[in-house]
Amino acid sequence: MAWITITKSVVTGFTGWAYENTATAAHTYTDAPGSYSSGIRTFTTPGLSPNQETYVRCRRLLDNVERGELSKTFYDARP
Repeated sequence: MAWITITKSVVTGFTGWAYENTATAAHTYTDAPGSYSSGIRTFTTPGLSPNQETYVRCRRLLDNVERGELSKTFYDARP
């Protein structure tokens, strides 16, 4: 088990987020659709929409309190 910093979540004035890289369905909503690998859930959307990826178990770096899920798709799209 390791907490990995979500690089694009660290910006000026905000300490950012980390995710736990061994999280599974047991650490989140058990009925959430998708497959789990390295703490990330991937949901293959129907049609031409892009797949959705979610960090399953997250915490703020500032206080180390677990807060739930974050969209990996969103943070990967940030400049």
